[in-house]
Amino acid sequence: MSKRILVIGGDSRSSALLRFLETSGDYRVVGVCDDKEQSSLIREARMAAIPTMNDWRSFIKERRCDAVLDITGDDEIAGQLRKEASPLGIEVMGRTTANIIWGLLRQTWARDIFDRLQAKIEPSWSFGEILIFLLESARKLTSASSGIIFVGDKKKITDKISWGVSGADRDSAISKIDDFGSILENFYPPLNPSYFIPLFENGMPLGGIVLFSIKSDEVSEKIVKLIQDKVSTVISQTRAMHQTIKLSNIDGLTELFNHRAFHERMEKEIYRAQQYDLNFSLIILDIDNFKKFNDAYGHLVGDRQLKAIAKILRFILRETDFIARYGGEEFAIILPETPLEGAAAAAERLRSAVEKQDFGEGLTSTISIGVGAYPDHGVKKNDIIDRADKALYEAKKKGKNRVCVAA
Repeated sequence: MSKRILVIGGDSRSSALLRFLETSGDYRVVGVCDDKEQSSLIREARMAAIPTMNDWRSFIKERRCDAVLDITGDDEIAGQLRKEASPLGIEVMGRTTANIIWGLLRQTWARDIFDRLQAKIEPSWSFGEILIFLLESARKLTSASSGIIFVGDKKKITDKISWGVSGADRDSAISKIDDFGSILENFYPPLNPSYFIPLFENGMPLGGIVLFSIKSDEVSEKIVKLIQDKVSTVISQTRAMHQTIKLSNIDGLTELFNHRAFHERMEKEIYRAQQYDLNFSLIILDIDNFKKFNDAYGHLVGDRQLKAIAKILRFILRETDFIARYGGEEFAIILPETPLEGAAAAAERLRSAVEKQDFGEGLTSTISIGVGAYPDHGVKKNDIIDRADKALYEAKKKGKNRVCVAA
């Protein structure tokens, strides 16, 4: 059975403590006392429909509580409580007990924050989005004004996200960390008090969290350890999840995206184009006479040709273009925010580069290409693919080794 408790408030964290107590199964707040009518504690109590008062004596005399939590820090009030409450069998808890409860409840709250975050992480979330959530959780738990979260070590930082910190301060602060495996305090004077929490994966440094303008009374050893363990676990699990997703979306031979990934990306690109009034183009290309090439020279040589063409595509196209092995000897390329004319020009560069390529032992090859676009050839995925596919068929029909744009 939960203990009925009267809270007598008086400091900046009283209202937060009240919220913690309300969610605890061990205590039931039955009254709140504060001589300041408009204090945050009184406002919080009224919102929670908890009786409020400015004098605790009658409440105690009527034995309407089992314990009193005195957060005032006032020695006179503490003496009066001991004198009047203790003889009635009512437990009196002072600031020391309040600090213990505060610490325990903050740990419970912190675990809950990270557990809920872990439970709702979806494969569609980017790694950057997850880092933002983790940094914000750590910042709130330590009442820090700003912070940084990064993944990597002294040799190479692979990911870094900051909140409330300039890019210059972010990079400068990270450069001041000499030991990525130890907690550091006040190591960056421009934004002190500063605090570095190292993150680990299998005992090896994984990255870290840097917090600025933290409140020292909010950063206990247990809270720091909890942040360290939870954030490290979430980052490790997220990276493993993304790696699994990546492997399931990658073609093993060419290391390009596969057929399934292409269709997922097409749907996303259409949604983005509709939301922001953008355009994009689609290229579908096919290696000419590939079956004859395979029959004549063998599958190993054919595989080498597929990998060589994949490299040409990556070399010529932009980093923002999405390249997939569509199936067999076919490739599909999505060119975001690219009009039909631009896609046709890119397609011609690809055709020319493949035609000039020596595939080893004097072997050459050509490709045929069909080009379609959103919204020129439809606003639905299958319509755009169908128009680009028909343009590819037209290129084959006209003699191969050419680019055809959908009418």
